[in-house]
Amino acid sequence: MLAQRAPAAIEALSIRWSSYFRIHHRHVARLRVGRIFVAGDAAHIHSPFGGQGMNTGLQDVWNLVWKLDLAVRGRSNEQLLESYTAERRPVIRNVIETTDRLTKVMGARNKFAQLMRDVLIPVISRLAPFRHAFVQRLSQLAIAYGDGPIVDGRGPRYFDDSLRGGNGIGSRFLLLIPDTADSSTRGAVNRLSEPYSEIVEVRPAQCERITLVRPDGYVAYRASHSNLALAVARLRSVLERQTINRPHQEELELGR
Repeated sequence: MLAQRAPAAIEALSIRWSSYFRIHHRHVARLRVGRIFVAGDAAHIHSPFGGQGMNTGLQDVWNLVWKLDLAVRGRSNEQLLESYTAERRPVIRNVIETTDRLTKVMGARNKFAQLMRDVLIPVISRLAPFRHAFVQRLSQLAIAYGDGPIVDGRGPRYFDDSLRGGNGIGSRFLLLIPDTADSSTRGAVNRLSEPYSEIVEVRPAQCERITLVRPDGYVAYRASHSNLALAVARLRSVLERQTINRPHQEELELGR
């Protein structure tokens, strides 16, 4: 094997130690139990094909840190912390299925399966749609948290140059209003965001609809209609599902 694949100067004289590596996969049932959270290799293990272990672990932490940040600041509720498991487990299962499928295809022992693999993969890999889908899947740029407990809609990643540089996105929600919005829309959105001013920044943007972007850069809500009252109500619902309105909380405590 060294003669075939290694640089010419490398020689192996003897084997001092060896062991078998058994490819298997598993994941935890819950990523959070009380004050304990797990991520990365502590939460899931699978085949190394596709190099997905590090990407998945980084995505775990990226999903979790902003939720912990809000919790430390006293602005998150239990549903936000529980959403870590709800959002990440489907992604983890998908990664395990992908790596398991790749392992079986690339490591096929059947001669006919090997022939089909060696003939079909080079042909399919030249197709632009396949290459795009494959890159999106392995890079994990296609991850979305749609219709989860704290998201209204598809929940895709928000890609926009306006989030680069300057203040970026920071550890707060961005409430994006179209540049063309009228005064009534701006007023309604500003009134909605006032109780959340510590964790929500209202920002004009070149977008068609009112959009709420989470601190991790995923869309929590995007208006799909022109009904302002309905959009504001849905926005309020999304924020209330995951955060604590501190002024309102203090009013409740004073009332007791």
